Amino acid sequence: MRTIYESSHLLLLEDDDWQFVERKKGKSAVAVIAVTEDGDVILTEQYRRPVQARVIDWPAGLVGDEGNHDPEETAKRELAEETGHTCESVELLASGPTSPGITSEIVSLYRARGVRKIGAGGGVGDEDIMVHLVARGEIESWLKAKASEGMRIDQKLWGGLYFLMKST
Repeated sequence: MRTIYESSHLLLLEDDDWQFVERKKGKSAVAVIAVTEDGDVILTEQYRRPVQARVIDWPAGLVGDEGNHDPEETAKRELAEETGHTCESVELLASGPTSPGITSEIVSLYRARGVRKIGAGGGVGDEDIMVHLVARGEIESWLKAKASEGMRIDQKLWGGLYFLMKST
């Protein structure tokens, strides 16, 4: 494997004539399925430059970008920073590549347990994250309505609905 290009945050690599992108830090990520005591699903919305649109997603973040390489702690931290909710524990549900044809990133999907509100959320720095609390029984129609308004829906969210619908 060889490095073709290196920027401050990314590497463009080549392996046997296949080119792909890798982050320099935070090579894996977490996403968190969290439901409030009232049964509302916690989602985030933020502008994403690569797709030039606002994207609806689970609360999520990079593992190791702030020095902590523990995915469970990262999941708890991102839930709090992005949504203003904390949790007693997280449970790993699944882990896999996000877009294996172009990036080496692996995302682990966690379920938060014992969720409670502690603040406003919205992210840190200039993240400008909007928090949505959506009734569990209305999430599919809510997402479809948002998509029809021009929002992008992250594929991790659609996949995570499988685990959401399986839980009680």
